[in-house]
Amino acid sequence: MTKRLIVSLAAVLLIICLLSGCSKVDESKVKAWKDLIKIPASTEKSAQSDKDILTPENQSPELTEKVTVKLYFEDDQQRKLVIEERSIEKVEGIARQTMQELIKGPSNTEMRSIFPFGTKLLDINVKPEGMCIVDLSGEARKVSNKEQGKLMVQAIANTLGQFPSIREVSFLINGEKVSDLGGMVNFAKPVQAEYNLPK
Repeated sequence: MTKRLIVSLAAVLLIICLLSGCSKVDESKVKAWKDLIKIPASTEKSAQSDKDILTPENQSPELTEKVTVKLYFEDDQQRKLVIEERSIEKVEGIARQTMQELIKGPSNTEMRSIFPFGTKLLDINVKPEGMCIVDLSGEARKVSNKEQGKLMVQAIANTLGQFPSIREVSFLINGEKVSDLGGMVNFAKPVQAEYNLPK
């Protein structure tokens, strides 16, 4: 609350009092009201410094910089992968951020998420040689059929393949290496990060 606002409020109170028939104004009471609404200088300075910190003009450009990524979801009609472009905040761990967006699902109602309900990204680790290890929660095992399992694996590989540092994707479930996904998709070997639509 600024000094100007406080003065304005005091003036409004005085006018209301005068209009409502108060003929005498007790100066001691007015002084007491001023004391009640007075803000200590240290608090005002602190509020001002907080405002300075939070103003968008003072924020570092890196914090608000955006990047467009391609996310792969299932086409609701044709049961194939389609691309949805999404603008996300540019951060150091862009692969992790992109995977989180993939798991959130599509914003387009004509697309469907490729993950079984409740699937979470537990961890992601990109090795210097181009291997990306994706650790998913146990819900990922609940693929309904082999086709859904394949689409999920391809969607992850294609989404992560847009980053030049990722050439292969390997999968963990709850931190453990698994040989298959729900008995339907073979995880024994890493998947090529292709960054293209499957035929």
